[in-house]
Amino acid sequence: MAQLIDSIRSRAMNIALSRASDPKAVSRRASWLKEGDARFDGRQPTPFATRHGKDAKPERVICAAIQMKAKTVSSGTEYVELVYRLAAKAAVAGASIVVFPEYSGLPLLGMAPGMRKKLDSASSLDEAVTEAGGPDAGVLDVFKLVGPYAERAYKEAFSSVARELGIYIISGSMVLSDGSTDGSSMRAIGYVFGPQGELVGRYCKSHLMPIEAQWGISPGNSIPTFNLGGVIVSVPICMDATYFETFRIARFAGADIVAIPSANPEPYNLWYALRGIWPRVQESQVYGIGSSMVGSFAGQDFTGRSSLLAPLELSPGGDGILAQAMTYNEEDVVVAEFDLPLLYKLRAEDPLRFNLALYRKYLPGMYRAAQSSRRAGDAGEARDENKGETC
Repeated sequence: MAQLIDSIRSRAMNIALSRASDPKAVSRRASWLKEGDARFDGRQPTPFATRHGKDAKPERVICAAIQMKAKTVSSGTEYVELVYRLAAKAAVAGASIVVFPEYSGLPLLGMAPGMRKKLDSASSLDEAVTEAGGPDAGVLDVFKLVGPYAERAYKEAFSSVARELGIYIISGSMVLSDGSTDGSSMRAIGYVFGPQGELVGRYCKSHLMPIEAQWGISPGNSIPTFNLGGVIVSVPICMDATYFETFRIARFAGADIVAIPSANPEPYNLWYALRGIWPRVQESQVYGIGSSMVGSFAGQDFTGRSSLLAPLELSPGGDGILAQAMTYNEEDVVVAEFDLPLLYKLRAEDPLRFNLALYRKYLPGMYRAAQSSRRAGDAGEARDENKGETC
């Protein structure tokens, strides 16, 4: 009898999640939102990729960092309303590339029946999961349960909004299956969508927070770049910006813009904030987009001031900041223009001077030693090296 009851509950859960995440309903809602948006006066968007001619590289590009406030939603249609509202603000301001924060997909956990109430009242995500699933349930179990449904609502929401507004959208991230054969590996994954709603590519977080490693999330092992209408963009995620190597890889791969979706679960502190994207932009001579998750979710407070950054020499105030959110805990949309010829001029006049012979002498051996030490000290983390993976 117990097995029968569990089976019925499982089928009911799957039916509820399937209905809540229906991609057709998400797409229809996005179209409806655009049709009723007087700010666009009924005009059809001109895709960014065609504004400058085929294969042309634009001289200037307006970008937006979305400072998104964490909240739960009960359906994909409710979620696409949130995404559209924020992205449309950016599009109205002229933005062609719009970046959402890390864990932008967390609201979709609220689609699971009964989970929204637990998340809104819990003091932590672990507590919410335990209350919903019992003492043996883990956070990763919830991501695995909701994941297939959250993924289709998540992807359809960003794809539809990008299509309706004629912009590129970098989705931030969500914990999803990496698509491996057995589906066992869960990663922090984000997507890039083009102005026709097409999937341009995906990226994964490579450096995990301690809590993410405890949950069992697997790190990625690549730093891909994407051609967005002639502009080369790379998207490391949050903790990835703490390590200079990620930006160095992106720069060597041709990136002119590096976007960092982030979700910092800590009280706001300027000096903590400066550990990440700001110094990496200065070291690498790229433009930077930092998009922050803010607000409270499952008892966890997220803070950050979303910003658009440039090398010191290219910022009017000489501080590397082109635009920044007014607060560290409220919703905002931050917009600025990146001047690409100015960036190339800086690189030509003051090039980065690498001493490759010095690096070859020390770094390979040091990395090997650190890896061996990690294997000896933490066998569990060593299992997450993901050899042969592409994300």
